[in-house]
Amino acid sequence: MQTTSNFDTAAWKSQRGVAAQQNQRGPMLASAENAVQAGMSRDEVIALLGEPDIRDAASATDIYELGVARYGIDEEFFEITYQDGKVASHRWGRR
Repeated sequence: MQTTSNFDTAAWKSQRGVAAQQNQRGPMLASAENAVQAGMSRDEVIALLGEPDIRDAASATDIYELGVARYGIDEEFFEITYQDGKVASHRWGRR
């Protein structure tokens, strides 16, 4: 099992496809943000986080669902944008 400072790769990957109410990725977000660095290849990110929940090839963006916000009803996500196959940016968001 691969870990990166409190980040549990297996636990993160196990949440793919889980319903928003049950998704347990949220508490791992800070560690995931620290683990995903600008310049990493998409293959390196996939090895760490697994396949994304949503892939938008047109915008070279992967989205990992985080579940429902701790205090609220909004769903949260972790978005990674690539340029030339390398991480250009990443951000947390709500919808």
